[in-house]
Amino acid sequence: MYSTSIVFDAVGQVLHSPLTLPIVVVCTIAIILHRVFCVYTSLLRDIPGPFIARLTPLHLEASTVRGRMAAYGLSHMHTHGDIFVCQPRSVCISDPSDIRRILSSSSFHKSPYYRVLQFTGIDSIISTSEPHAVSMKRRMLGPFFSTSYISKMEHIVVQYGARAICNRWTKLLEQSQDQRIQINYEATFSMCTFNVISRLVFGQDIAALDPRAPEESLKWMTDATTYMSIRALLRLLPSFVFRAVTWPWEHLYDKFTDHVRTSIDTRAQLLREKCEERPVDLLQALMDCTDPESKVTLQEEEIHAESLLLLIGGIDPTAYTLTWTLHMLMLYPQCYEQLKHEIRSHFPSQEISYAMAKDKLPYLEACIYESMRLVPVPHVMIPRIVPNAGTTIKGHYLPPGTTVFANIVGSHLNPTHWPDPHRFDPTRFLDPHTRRTAIHSVFTFGYGNRICMGKHLAWLNMTTILANLLQKFDFSLPDGYTRTGPNVIDPATGHPKLMDRTEFITAKPANHHLDCMLVVTSVK
Repeated sequence: MYSTSIVFDAVGQVLHSPLTLPIVVVCTIAIILHRVFCVYTSLLRDIPGPFIARLTPLHLEASTVRGRMAAYGLSHMHTHGDIFVCQPRSVCISDPSDIRRILSSSSFHKSPYYRVLQFTGIDSIISTSEPHAVSMKRRMLGPFFSTSYISKMEHIVVQYGARAICNRWTKLLEQSQDQRIQINYEATFSMCTFNVISRLVFGQDIAALDPRAPEESLKWMTDATTYMSIRALLRLLPSFVFRAVTWPWEHLYDKFTDHVRTSIDTRAQLLREKCEERPVDLLQALMDCTDPESKVTLQEEEIHAESLLLLIGGIDPTAYTLTWTLHMLMLYPQCYEQLKHEIRSHFPSQEISYAMAKDKLPYLEACIYESMRLVPVPHVMIPRIVPNAGTTIKGHYLPPGTTVFANIVGSHLNPTHWPDPHRFDPTRFLDPHTRRTAIHSVFTFGYGNRICMGKHLAWLNMTTILANLLQKFDFSLPDGYTRTGPNVIDPATGHPKLMDRTEFITAKPANHHLDCMLVVTSVK
């Protein structure tokens, strides 16, 4: 008590000292002058951008923590152009050709921003920015995410994805008196994608994860992954604030990680007891992968870290790309009819495999690409660090150490490169003269040497689901629904209004219980 009173007395004397206020004023002025001096001597001073972004990095980080990073990038692209300052030593770029150059170069390393994805205290292939570690992880995991290995898992993907939905809807239609049902397609796609990824990553059916209904399993999994996303962004805050905000929800993360550990232990026991045939799934891939150069394998903690990110990265992007694609088809009936005709003319009745769809259904692929362009589900900007040699973008020299943010949403809606950018137009990806450039200007899965390794798996899942659903079922908006539709025009774009969305890391429907309802009937 005595020492505490001494401290309080000392603080009181400082606060009441006649020198305190002048010192505070002088320090404040010095800080402001230093900031202003840095603004006008910065090598980025000639690049347009908001003045506050030149003074403090908090302008962008506040948008990031609020889940508004993509909206920030889009707004300032329209105001300042294809390159603008977004932090004192950072710029944001929105030209697809510039983004391709930056993301395809191994010289531009990942920004420390990626540390927020270090959930277990161990770097994963996504969170690490060290080039040697990245190369080693890609050598280890690359063969298991190739098209040839992914094709070996297609029976699992179709069983828990397209076939499961078709069987469920067919059964419900048989039980329906008027041969029509109303479904929530966002919930359907989330559930089936959860089924697929859980089976591949946990190595178990969804029922094995939780004895309650599958919907309960999905709920706690969704809550846990959402919490981990929030947890990641809050790491941008001081550590004491981070702990104070997140501790009430730690049990979600603990339950989630317990299942990962249990799955690894169960698989290891299975292999000890029965080794005749090793399972072909993502869990086994993580347990078997070996660096061909160093012969290093993943330790249990690393398998844990990679499993968490496979779950987070495997569920939402696929489920919500499917959701947005079907939503846009309902807004553009001509595209919907054209896609139905393509699918049913080639495949009247048989189940459609991924290879069959790739060979015969180019318009389906174009619809998915156009959906990913209009609403890229990962609603973030991708940061890279300028190498020691520096670089020049749009005539502006960027010194070494500058952070360059690839503005994905902005580039996808850049009117200079996409005519009438807010219109859903799959033909952008069908013209043989422009198709390759168009595909390489969609950055939903990243680009270059750090492109998402799960891209092939996501395409397999999305393609087989949409192809088989549109082959077997017809869709229509519910009677009396007026929130969106072909005739509900957005005054800001002049095109059918997209349903409202939340943009916290991923772009999700804000009111899926209202906006993601469709009437389903069987094809006659």
